[in-house]
Amino acid sequence: MEHFAHRSHSLIPTAAAEVLHNSCDSQGLLNAVYKSVSELSEHFGIDENTLIQQAWELLSSSLKPRRIVFAVLLQCLLGRGDIIEDIIRDAASRQTNASEFLGLANDTIVDESDTKYYLSSQFGRRESANIVWQLELCLWLHRGGAFEMSVKAVKETVLAIRIGIATSSWGRCHQSLDTLLRAEPDYPMDFDAGKNLWRSMKIIAPNDNVLDGVDGVSSGGWEFLVDCRRDEATEMLRDGKPGQFLIRPHPQDPGVFTLSFKTNLVPTEPTPVTNYDEAGAIDKQEPKAEQPPQPAKKIVKRDDVVQHAIVRLTDSGFRCGSFGPFVTLVKLLHAVSESLPFDLRFNDPPIKGVIKERGTLPSPNSFLFRKMALHSKSDYFQLSGSTKIQITEVDDCTRTDRDFSDVCLEKCYGLFAQLMFLTELRKQLCALASAVDEDTGSALPRAGPNEALSDDFDGSISEGSLELDEEEVIGVACRMVRPLLNWVRSKEIDIIDEIAPLVGDINRNPSATSLSVVGEEESMKHTRFITGGDSFIRRMIQAGSGVDFRTLRVGEAGNSVIVVLFGKSDAVQWMISNGVGSDKADAEKKLKVMESMRVIEPITSTDLSIPKSYAATHPATESRYRFVDPWEVEALESKAGETANAALGRARYQSLSVGQIANACEKTVRATGGLHLLSLWATLKGGITLTKALCSAHPPWERDAGGDLLMRGGFLLEPSPYENSIRQHLYGNSLFRRLNLPQRFLALLQVELLDLKNVTSPSGSSSLTAYALLRLKRQGSSAPLNHKARSLDSASTQPRKISKSSGLNAPASWGSLVRFRFPLPELVNCEGRSFDADRESLFRGPPTCLQVTAYEKKFMSDAELGGADINLESLGSGGQIEEWVPLRAGKDGITWFARIRISLRFELMCMDLSTDDGEDDSITNDRCPSVGLKKIQYLSRLGAHEDVKGVKNSISTPDLAGYFGSMLY
Repeated sequence: MEHFAHRSHSLIPTAAAEVLHNSCDSQGLLNAVYKSVSELSEHFGIDENTLIQQAWELLSSSLKPRRIVFAVLLQCLLGRGDIIEDIIRDAASRQTNASEFLGLANDTIVDESDTKYYLSSQFGRRESANIVWQLELCLWLHRGGAFEMSVKAVKETVLAIRIGIATSSWGRCHQSLDTLLRAEPDYPMDFDAGKNLWRSMKIIAPNDNVLDGVDGVSSGGWEFLVDCRRDEATEMLRDGKPGQFLIRPHPQDPGVFTLSFKTNLVPTEPTPVTNYDEAGAIDKQEPKAEQPPQPAKKIVKRDDVVQHAIVRLTDSGFRCGSFGPFVTLVKLLHAVSESLPFDLRFNDPPIKGVIKERGTLPSPNSFLFRKMALHSKSDYFQLSGSTKIQITEVDDCTRTDRDFSDVCLEKCYGLFAQLMFLTELRKQLCALASAVDEDTGSALPRAGPNEALSDDFDGSISEGSLELDEEEVIGVACRMVRPLLNWVRSKEIDIIDEIAPLVGDINRNPSATSLSVVGEEESMKHTRFITGGDSFIRRMIQAGSGVDFRTLRVGEAGNSVIVVLFGKSDAVQWMISNGVGSDKADAEKKLKVMESMRVIEPITSTDLSIPKSYAATHPATESRYRFVDPWEVEALESKAGETANAALGRARYQSLSVGQIANACEKTVRATGGLHLLSLWATLKGGITLTKALCSAHPPWERDAGGDLLMRGGFLLEPSPYENSIRQHLYGNSLFRRLNLPQRFLALLQVELLDLKNVTSPSGSSSLTAYALLRLKRQGSSAPLNHKARSLDSASTQPRKISKSSGLNAPASWGSLVRFRFPLPELVNCEGRSFDADRESLFRGPPTCLQVTAYEKKFMSDAELGGADINLESLGSGGQIEEWVPLRAGKDGITWFARIRISLRFELMCMDLSTDDGEDDSITNDRCPSVGLKKIQYLSRLGAHEDVKGVKNSISTPDLAGYFGSMLY
């Protein structure tokens, strides 16, 4: 038992793999066994049948799995094919059923009692390792003709062997699990029919692999496309079945293809025959009697059994000789098939450029066993140009210096890797169990020397070879794989609490360091876990703080954007005077930390394309800062900007990258199970699969849905669709964050201005040129939105000429489109509330309102048509709202209506975590440019100046906190 727990212990004996390398000579093997039995019988004077029967009784104990092959060979001598099949099926059944109990064992990769030494399942897994290779030897004997087996018995045995390998390799040999998935069995498989098993155990759906009336075609006929030459196609098809075909592309012309198919012709090309006597001399041919002349037959050469036809794709469709045109390729192939004396085999598409023939290997799993035997011989890695490198304690999973957080993280990855493996194995084995092997005959009994079997006997006590219809085949397959499916279901239940925990576990305040105690020893890589910057902001904007805030206007004089700034020198002086910083260096260090946390963003005159007059009064050495909202909104210029790299809010985001996901998983996966588990993870595409699983995970409140509505005081407490969408994706972000993954959801909101209608002109409105200003804001925000001053996160549509419309109350088509996106910030709970009370008081939740102001473009001064605030509470993820919105224009009331369509969705991106590794800020800023600074730089080319009124000297303004609540951009 102790030797079995080590990786160096061979699951598959090397000698067994060597035996499976060659086909079985069943006749010679049985003759050798019979000769030994005869010698024993003669020596001891015992009847041969009696000797064989007594030997079989000694070997028939179910507690002696090492003797299955001996018992089978003895029954072969007796000619009892029925007993042979039942021996094999009994062992296979025990092997399959044992896997169900493994799902109930406390047997994970990273438990305190490590899998390699945990005895709860060691005995069963060791027994599985002893049985599987013996069952494979039985199948080897079966293919060699030693005995017959029913289709059901062969399927059960192949399933048991593969399940047994998975059981014996569980948690100890990830390389064997990887090989098990890569090396498919040499037996018919039907993945489409297998879906009926692992998707639902109750619903039996018909085969949907039918396209345009042709059974077996699922990709329009293009699954038969193979890039090869004429001679290669002939070689692949020559020894195939009549009707097998493939399609070859033309190397120069993309509109020309060649249809190559195997005919029903038999080669008649004569082969010279020469007779030799024992001495090697050529015998003289005897003269033959003269025969009447016969008509000459056409000689069919060996390569003529494969024919080729040109297929052309024209403007009218697909053509092949006189056939066509057809709209689709499969219809052309169907027409060609009907004209031939044989049918094209649409059910046998080429696999990886080769038309695969099942049943040609010595045994169904011989290739798998040979590869596993090679794995057991190597206990170290040999790298090119280096010496032998022993497996480290990380790769051998024997580390003892792991803290609790690392163990929890590794447990999540280990459980998910095992679940992914079982999921892929389930698909493979369900396809095998559901397949119908048309070429495999039923079990045929072998009568003994003195026995006569009935003609009605089918060779199986359990009637495994009876003819079954499609529904009964699915029912039998369900019984075969049910233990495996129960094993998978138990692992799914185990992983729920680890991957998708309850809200209470998610909403815990993460451990963080206060900015006020950051000292010289603090490394900048920990700035993501430092809080307190928003507390400084809240105290700075209070009356009497002494910090001077100014408003920078950038853009055209009549259409400018305002940005609130404060000076670095004022901030340093305030920190020193309030005891936040001990001296100037310490205060500047804390400002630097706030910059890295993106609580504030520096802006200097060198960052702006501004007139020299402004630059002269604001030297480049004088830095100013703007506040950054964690829910910062970006107005996008195009659809490509939806996934563009950007520093948005308090984080930096990059387009979703498979490489980043793989790098994020690699360290933890390797620490969990070493290089072999990492290889298995790559085979299963673990990073992508984990991402899809977390994206589709339902929050706990949706898992518990179905009860009564939450009511209090007669009012409904259920969140609105918009709030619930934000909550769902905040929960998704928290799942990624728990597993140290960079993926994060960003909200994307699209606004379409469809029509504009003037209710005061029922006969139709005259033509005008209109544009609109839009911004996302929080309810109660008082930030201005007009053509004279607007915030940095606002968007302006291009002026569009709206033609005159006719008819009673006819609207005029507008047709403008605006896109916004905003992040779902870190350090917030699933409700969107920040763990930092100061930050929550300044930036309370996501934007919940769309503010719209419409203008008519005129020569001198634009005229306001009206504005409106549109509540987004009825907008859900993946949905849209469309309504006529009244535009209120001050004292004039409502004269215009706009039809607006708003849609919401969420895009998955990767958070840039390179700043944690001490990367230079300039490189990071180039890779993820700040959306706010980028817009300021662009608008400053049109002009920039600083207001001498308004916010200047506003330290005594009592409503300053409320002002900044809507203006911190």
